[in-house]
Amino acid sequence: MPNPLSVLIIGCGNIAGGYDEAGNDKAIRSHAGAYRNDDRFRVVACIDPNEDRRRQFMTRWEVPAGFSDLAACRAAAGAFDVASVCVPTAYHEAVLRELLDMPLRAVLAEKPLTGDVAQSQQIVDAYRVAGRPLAVNFLRRFDPVLATLRREIEVGDWGRLQSASVHYARGIVNCGSHAIDLLHYFFGALRPVSVSDAIYDYKPYDPTLSARLETRDGAPVRLLGCDSRMFFPFEVDLVMEKGRISLEDLGNRVRRRWVQPHPLFMSQSSLDDGVCIETQLPMALANAVGDVYEHLANGKPLVSDGVSALATEKVSGALLAMARDRNEGDDC
Repeated sequence: MPNPLSVLIIGCGNIAGGYDEAGNDKAIRSHAGAYRNDDRFRVVACIDPNEDRRRQFMTRWEVPAGFSDLAACRAAAGAFDVASVCVPTAYHEAVLRELLDMPLRAVLAEKPLTGDVAQSQQIVDAYRVAGRPLAVNFLRRFDPVLATLRREIEVGDWGRLQSASVHYARGIVNCGSHAIDLLHYFFGALRPVSVSDAIYDYKPYDPTLSARLETRDGAPVRLLGCDSRMFFPFEVDLVMEKGRISLEDLGNRVRRRWVQPHPLFMSQSSLDDGVCIETQLPMALANAVGDVYEHLANGKPLVSDGVSALATEKVSGALLAMARDRNEGDDC
């Protein structure tokens, strides 16, 4: 077997490894957990300014080298095959730019790219010019159950989309972007139409927006913001020509219902009781690092890259701009 790809993890927080450090089930919730699960990779270095946390991370994940910042890493460690960007969003732009000057084969970044559309556009352009693959961790694109559903939609098994609705919370960028990206994955680009309400249940700069959008074919899409201080929903409902598809339990389950003749009102059609399928969301991050490997080893196109992540960020950015304009208009 070829030598494993060397990995640098930047940031040693929860998504880097913390989410898996206390877990005792088979789910993989972190980058370090995903790489540890795949013997085609080996994490050889990590970066975090917090020395105590960095040492804990190195001990828990058996990482031989640790650094306080990228400059120290560059000076001492040489080249890596893959870098995982697990720092807070506010630091994404600086880290992603600095990685362009390092000898790397690919980068896997947490979403969003930068949180600023103009900056993200510059990053995507720079990575394209450099020929540097940039994968972005929109988890649900890496779920094989949802990939199968996408193929069914593409070949027409479900007919056209009549309408889509999403219940979500904790910010249009933080969590709403997952729904926007998934709908892009299923149906292509969305056009923002209007914003009707905002809930501040996450960060002041990232409200949970209720909004209306449209697909390229004009099908209506509704984002329905909820307050996560009551409970945390993430559910997507797709009403198709030939049935109804519902993502439930934060995307851990898909309910599929098909059109059938109504047993009582014979002239009408209705939906059957359907079947529920468990998705593979607990293994999606493992599939994400596998996708990076397949791209590097076999030329397979990335499932989620800078271009697709930028498209999602443009939609969430447009909705935020609409919300600001609406608030300014209300103050007049």
